[in-house]
Amino acid sequence: MTDERRAEPARPARRSYFGALTTLLNVAGTVLIVVMALAVNADVIGRDLFHRPIAGVTEFIGLSIVAVVFLQMANTLREERHVSNDLIMAWVARRRPRLARLVYGLFHVIGALLMAMIVGYVLPMLRENYEGNYYKGTGGIVEIPVWPFLLVVVIGGAAAAIQYLLLALAEFRKP
Repeated sequence: MTDERRAEPARPARRSYFGALTTLLNVAGTVLIVVMALAVNADVIGRDLFHRPIAGVTEFIGLSIVAVVFLQMANTLREERHVSNDLIMAWVARRRPRLARLVYGLFHVIGALLMAMIVGYVLPMLRENYEGNYYKGTGGIVEIPVWPFLLVVVIGGAAAAIQYLLLALAEFRKP
């Protein structure tokens, strides 16, 4: 293989406190996935062997799915591991790279705005759920507080908004 066709070696990722935070949130999401899998399997075994489901598993899974998405979103963006289809943009980037960078930058700004809107929408719900001690489940049997899951949405949404802004800045700064 000639030097012209050889790919550039990958540069090591810059370490930052924000990168460490997104990694920590990602790990927490992965741990939550494992806990969810254990809960579902225990519930299935309880239903089959003892004819008794585990109370609250359904509610816990419903709340946890949203939490996992928001815990892992910022790191997924940071590591560029999200699903995307950019056939048209790849074509545009070959012919008009500056236009492609502008479009990608605007896409990231819109993503940041949407995440900020979600955080702004959920914050009052978080406050209300925390102060009102709201829960999912059946009173006296299983009561799962809702506010920790809403807090995860706020933290994960804010981290995703910041990551989108960082991606937008990187696009706008490219030569």
